[in-house]
Amino acid sequence: MRILHLIKNFDYGGAENHVRELANSQEEVGHSVFIIAGKGRQESWVNKGVRFISLPLRDYLIPVLIPIICYLSLKNRIQVIHAHQRLPIFIACIIGKITGIPVVVTIHGRTRYDLRSWISRKCSTKIIFVSQYVLQVSARYEEIKHKSVIIPNWVTISNYQSGKDPYSISYISRIDKNHSNLILLMIQKVIFPLLSEFPDITIKIIGDGDFLPEIREEAKRLNTRVKREACIVYGFAPDVKRIIHRSELILGVGRVALEALACGVPVLSINQKRMGTIISTDNYPFYRDNNFVAVGNPAPDENSLTDQITKFFTDLKYWQKEASILKGCINEDFNPHKISDSIEVLYDETIKSRRNIMLPVFAWIKLP
Repeated sequence: MRILHLIKNFDYGGAENHVRELANSQEEVGHSVFIIAGKGRQESWVNKGVRFISLPLRDYLIPVLIPIICYLSLKNRIQVIHAHQRLPIFIACIIGKITGIPVVVTIHGRTRYDLRSWISRKCSTKIIFVSQYVLQVSARYEEIKHKSVIIPNWVTISNYQSGKDPYSISYISRIDKNHSNLILLMIQKVIFPLLSEFPDITIKIIGDGDFLPEIREEAKRLNTRVKREACIVYGFAPDVKRIIHRSELILGVGRVALEALACGVPVLSINQKRMGTIISTDNYPFYRDNNFVAVGNPAPDENSLTDQITKFFTDLKYWQKEASILKGCINEDFNPHKISDSIEVLYDETIKSRRNIMLPVFAWIKLP
């Protein structure tokens, strides 16, 4: 099978990590795989057999990008285009309409954003959602449900052995405006009060973005105040799993939560919009089905966040045992082979359903 993945950014993030892992796994089982994306640090992690084509995917370049990607798709005899993120989805759907190549899209974020164009909703052949909730709450549910499927992103179980940094908490994300608000809340109003009960507590911030300098300055203020490095700002870190393994608790949702649980590390479900709880064997089905987001909960505040962290460190051994059990659940529910097979079956069905439906506009072009 000849597969083209289309994604705007190719640095580190949930969608980017998924595309790189998916493309590599597909190449390893014998498919011809291409990636078109902007330049990013994920490039160095792509298998040599995967052809990476760097193009700056920007809205104002759409009139130029469409003929270029059409040409590349036809030249390389692409059988299915798999698009990720809003702009690539939009571009892929136009290309699919022109060339007759079926288009599969994955919604990694918000449906109303990634599928906000009627072209994306109408011209996509199949739509993958990573959680049932994201699909069901879509305002366009009735319009797209007939071609939508639930296939979660996978994760590889990690058995790396390492010691723990006592009382360490890690927050891993892009350091953008939304995430920085939550990080500042933790640095300014949560960590300092917790020091009276847990003097060795440390928070690690991992990620890159426009608001990183502001976070560094706030961390410096806290560290000066407590006369030790209570807040460590790593910035970009290529080996995130090593940091996860050394942490006692990971804060996050989505891909971050999934990666942490695959390492057997406890997770507190939290983002800037939803304050969750520590993930346990009891509440795991709820979080699994909602991409590890505390759907329906209010935004975090200093009291709720302080209470959850206190609860965790007060009964640390219990939560470590729970995380060890959850690691087995993750291996069952997010197994790479099972999910990769599901995507391949979807590709096959998509290609067969589009075969001979329409004559591609460019079918008469003889390409080398």
